Amino acid sequence: MTASDTLSPALKPPPPPFEAALEAVELELALGKRDTKQDLCEQIIRETVESVGGILLFQIRIGEGRDQRWLGAVAFAEEDRQEYAVISIPCDGSPIEVTPVTQSSLPLASLAVAYANLAQCWAKSRTQGTLETA
Repeated sequence: MTASDTLSPALKPPPPPFEAALEAVELELALGKRDTKQDLCEQIIRETVESVGGILLFQIRIGEGRDQRWLGAVAFAEEDRQEYAVISIPCDGSPIEVTPVTQSSLPLASLAVAYANLAQCWAKSRTQGTLETA
């Protein structure tokens, strides 16, 4: 037996720091205090995100029956950049999660960043007068 046989396997590097971690935790706690009944969930998500200083990019209800959940994407302004997170609210009463897109396994996470970039380009082109509207 050699020394390398007794060493622990290499550890994965930690995920990149999420600058908006406090805002994400605050959002998760605030959503957890709300009654997220299906008929009011859309409004509750929007109001709660705004109350913690976030920007709701989009939200959607997916699934059927017990698998149904609300998903949303939120942006937090951090000094010179944006941080993005995914909100997951299961309709079966399971815990609410707010996860940084860099740590989320949901396909919605990559869509959140792409959508935010598209919205920023669209807003910039409108202010510069380069986008024609119908």
